[in-house]
Amino acid sequence: MHLVEFALTKPQSAPDVSAAALLRALWEVCEPGDGLEHLRVHPARSGARGVAFLIAPDAASALAHCRGLCRRALERSAELPGWELARPAQP
Repeated sequence: MHLVEFALTKPQSAPDVSAAALLRALWEVCEPGDGLEHLRVHPARSGARGVAFLIAPDAASALAHCRGLCRRALERSAELPGWELARPAQP
């Protein structure tokens, strides 16, 4: 199992989003191939920080799965317009 830290940024004008809403947005787009076991998120004025625990064959795969999961959540969630993935950055 691999732990991957991630960070999401939001526009200054965007309303605050609760940890529960962020978790829901991430879990709703989770796919079986992601290997996601557990998530923790901490919202902040600038966005959110979190960690994902993923089952993956190596760290590079875990990073790729985390990026994909976060990007899908940002693309599909109506509560996160304008938010961006800050970390893990693209290699």
